[in-house]
Amino acid sequence: MAKSNLFAKSRYFLFKALPQGYRNRLLRWIVATRFKSPQLVFPWKSAAIKKILAILPEEPVEAFHQINNYLRISAHFKHASFVLFCTKEVAPYFKQIHPEAVVIEYDRAVRHLFSSEFDAWGKELGAEEFDFCLMLERSPDISLLYIAGKTAAPVRAGYCSAGDFPFLNMHINPSPKRPYLTDQNAIMAGVFGAPDRIKIHWSVSKETVEEVAHLAREASIAPSARLGLIDVGCFFKTYGASWTQKLCAAVTVNKTITWCVVTTDAPDEALADFIATLGLAVFSNLSAPRCVALLSRSVCVVSGISVVFELAHLLHRPLIGLFEQDLLERYCRKSDTTAAVAYAGKPDQNSIQKIVELTATYDALEK
Repeated sequence: MAKSNLFAKSRYFLFKALPQGYRNRLLRWIVATRFKSPQLVFPWKSAAIKKILAILPEEPVEAFHQINNYLRISAHFKHASFVLFCTKEVAPYFKQIHPEAVVIEYDRAVRHLFSSEFDAWGKELGAEEFDFCLMLERSPDISLLYIAGKTAAPVRAGYCSAGDFPFLNMHINPSPKRPYLTDQNAIMAGVFGAPDRIKIHWSVSKETVEEVAHLAREASIAPSARLGLIDVGCFFKTYGASWTQKLCAAVTVNKTITWCVVTTDAPDEALADFIATLGLAVFSNLSAPRCVALLSRSVCVVSGISVVFELAHLLHRPLIGLFEQDLLERYCRKSDTTAAVAYAGKPDQNSIQKIVELTATYDALEK
């Protein structure tokens, strides 16, 4: 094993020493000659596709915007088995919505060419004889493209910005007429003839519901409490402590809702110290099932561009999102349960007031 790791590291450093253009040409040559990754041949029959590899976006928010596209494709190729290749942050949510798929998780810290871990995954996936490879990452790292090419699947599809032949042999161009990212991504499903609509089922066990109820009791929250969740981690990271404190102070004036802090990750020291000053119950470092169970109990969620926002939106919970004006249409689709506050430059007291007004509206509707 030690010799294997040393050899992998030597290859990596030698590869990194090459200029970018030479690196890409070398990998193209390896994929085209050694793995014989073919050009796309028409016609191809969907019924002949038995095994599909889907490489998911690494950023969790981007991955959430692929859920609709992925589920439509999996429904269309319902006779095929699916293997998902994704980061450890993304994997738990896709296990929830497509438990039949085989999920291979990786750590982004080892996601580079010729790392011993990635080399092993490449060999494993290259031996699987996939009929179809879906690159769902818009701008994939070269190591992910290498794995796609290494499969030598007859169909290796991705977006136009994702990579060229021989890594991919089919390219789909998202329409600029569809500003919402989920709709842009779903063009791929449409190209393959997948159904227009799909219902997303989140599987949460009774045990998980009871676990969340226990966490609430430990935080001295009554079973009948009407939970409001503030995605403090998202706001703290994006807008800083001062603005986030003002938002929390204004929102929590409404005492008919029991306001809590929610974060999907474990807070770092700075965030943990800030949260401690708020005096609110905290739900942090939640597993995917627990996060679903908690959000399902909420009467109002306040968030931004984050996993919490995307998950609450998919669960149709009363939701208020804060977005920069230029990103609003890309990351938010307004609905009966999803409202948005937009700002130019940076949010101010007016943004906070609009959020407070929307929380009052949802409060009245949910009573």
